[in-house]
Amino acid sequence: MQTLILVAHPEIDNSPTQQFLQASLPQSAVNDDQLIWHDLTAAFAKNGWSRETELTLLEQADRIIWQFPLYWYSAPAILKQWQEAIFTGEVSQYEFLAGKELGLVVSLGEKLASYQAGAREQFTLSEILRPYQAFAQKLGWRYLAPLMIEQFSYLTDSAKQKLLVDYQQYLTLKQPASFAQRGQWLLAQLQQIASVDSTTKSTLALAQEQLADQLADYQDLQTQLQEIRRGEHD
Repeated sequence: MQTLILVAHPEIDNSPTQQFLQASLPQSAVNDDQLIWHDLTAAFAKNGWSRETELTLLEQADRIIWQFPLYWYSAPAILKQWQEAIFTGEVSQYEFLAGKELGLVVSLGEKLASYQAGAREQFTLSEILRPYQAFAQKLGWRYLAPLMIEQFSYLTDSAKQKLLVDYQQYLTLKQPASFAQRGQWLLAQLQQIASVDSTTKSTLALAQEQLADQLADYQDLQTQLQEIRRGEHD
């Protein structure tokens, strides 16, 4: 699966959040073009956007990510400018793009709890981001539940480590990812690290064994629950 990450930020180099996310990309996936980081501001600064080039990037991707900070309840203006420059004319001319997935990675300056009725912002993020869902539906794209990044500058080291994992899984795993899929992904990452880092090989091997046992227990539990449910309907 190829994932195209369209980054809409006016000053990526000065954004700790975007710098962290870009550094989080697995280099092997980047080298194999499984993950493509596409800075809309930088692309436009060269000679403007080439509509043909942008549409080719979209056509080649299976999953498209719009990544941006939330400015005044929307994305930075450059994302709207890109939409208007690339998607012109009748919707029917974009039928060749149907079947894609659209995900949003949105960084927030406020707490997530602020976005609900009765709280500081009064509206939910689902309501605020509805235009992007409508866009996806119009083009026949599957809209994924957004990945929200809450007040990045206040995150602890452990919270940033969790964000790194969540971000990589959001880009690469079938969404929504099940507990078992997330566990298998983590197990594969541990195996890959152990193969190149001999100093921590024994520790990682133990972690792999424990995680594999936990996943096996989880699968057994799921099987038992399915049998119980079948029994209730017999």
